[in-house]
Amino acid sequence: MLYTTLKAGNQEYKLRLTAKASVDIERKLGKSVLGVFGDGNLEDMPTMETLVLVLHGSLQAYEHGISLDDAYAIYDKYIESDGSYAGMLTELVEVLKVSGFFKEAKGMELEAPVKRTKVSK
Repeated sequence: MLYTTLKAGNQEYKLRLTAKASVDIERKLGKSVLGVFGDGNLEDMPTMETLVLVLHGSLQAYEHGISLDDAYAIYDKYIESDGSYAGMLTELVEVLKVSGFFKEAKGMELEAPVKRTKVSK
């Protein structure tokens, strides 16, 4: 599957980050899309503006013509439909998965990067 869906009210939206949308987000924010999600510390959590910018970028592949203002309205509708800020973060992590930022390993939540070390002889 090349997208994930977000339900906001009675509407479902297909979400996926393309390379172009990712670069557009990075230019606006001045950091990588993965950097947006920090290390899980409260100080590292994305701002509301950042969250909606990533949502907006994620809508561009399949939901043509959605403006940034529309993305704010979709976020508000998501919250009104019993969603939360933390729930939106989870939704956007799913977007990153289907967009190729990282893969899920069998039996593990996320595939850990392989650390390569040079062995001296």
